[in-house]
Amino acid sequence: MQRRQWLKTAGATALSFAGIPSAWASSNTSTPKLLVVLLRGGMDGLAAVPPIGDVTYAAIRPTIAVQNSLRLDGSFGLHPAFKHLHQLWGQGQLAVVHSTGFAYSGRSHFEGQDLMQSGMAKPYTSASGWLGRAMQVARVGDGVSISIPMPLILRGNPDASTQFPNWMPPLSSSVAESLEALWAQDALISPYAPIIRAEAATQRQAGMVRQDFGTARSLPELGRLAGQEMAHAQGPRVGLIDFTHGFDTHASQGGDQGGHADQLAQLDRLVQNFQAAIGPQWSNTLVVTVTEFGRTAAENGTTGTDHGVGTCCLLAGGLIDRAQVYSDWRGLKKEQLFEGRDLPPTIDVAAVYAKVIERVFEVKPSALQEQVIAHQPSAALKGFLNL
Repeated sequence: MQRRQWLKTAGATALSFAGIPSAWASSNTSTPKLLVVLLRGGMDGLAAVPPIGDVTYAAIRPTIAVQNSLRLDGSFGLHPAFKHLHQLWGQGQLAVVHSTGFAYSGRSHFEGQDLMQSGMAKPYTSASGWLGRAMQVARVGDGVSISIPMPLILRGNPDASTQFPNWMPPLSSSVAESLEALWAQDALISPYAPIIRAEAATQRQAGMVRQDFGTARSLPELGRLAGQEMAHAQGPRVGLIDFTHGFDTHASQGGDQGGHADQLAQLDRLVQNFQAAIGPQWSNTLVVTVTEFGRTAAENGTTGTDHGVGTCCLLAGGLIDRAQVYSDWRGLKKEQLFEGRDLPPTIDVAAVYAKVIERVFEVKPSALQEQVIAHQPSAALKGFLNL
């Protein structure tokens, strides 16, 4: 990367609290928008969307099987924490892809998280992410990550920025004006000075204090923040929320209630707040989850689950054409599991994200395969997102 380009990217990251409206311009209110939620730690797809039609499920999870799922169809239900998502299902605005995952079975968080963001076949082989590359190919220069620092998945798009609630005292007007004067002769950074000055004024008016910060940085409130930013006519087309921990449930996972259920409830409220904040734009929006792998099919000796392979992917929004579970389900008997222990990824989740990009950014399938994210198409995804 050339030094000038590095400075541009580093500057955008350093200005994560200021916001860069010029980089987010998207005046067409009917343009599709996308919110990606990273669920780090390995979300248990068998807890999030329990296979209620599989008699083996309760037998291999005597302690942590979900008992009171919200019915989707005769084969699958939703975890009871997903109250809002279940309402979206009833409105035809929720889809699930089950028994899915990346073409990776190493069960390492570090490698898995690199692959889920880079979209590559091997870990640590790319400095860019599939979402950032998709934005570059589609010439979409407006994205905001509600996180610190910029996650790999958005890298590759130099115009993407980060934003996060901040309780620290804003710059005084005199300091902001001095900074603007100091940078005036530098063509690279001078455009950012008035943005910093304007944002500092906004922060002074907001008057956030340390007590407010704890609430503002919660996942549901970050969902609200993303919705507020993306609701603007000149707001970003792409949002990213990095759910940095909580799904690595090796012990005391719980079933209807417990640690994993608490995380799912956070995700449910995140989507609810995002929908409320983005308003009418919801009809042109898609929310999609990404996680590095699933959990073992059977519970372990500490009433938890260990690193697995297959999981599920959740998609919500007005761009969902119909409520449906897409799955090539093989069963949960030991001989049907991957290596006798894990839900097999019978649908390549990269193919799911390729269709998401195709739908939201109108990128041709050939360009997706060659420039964005290599994937194995699946007949089980026929009609997915009306594609």
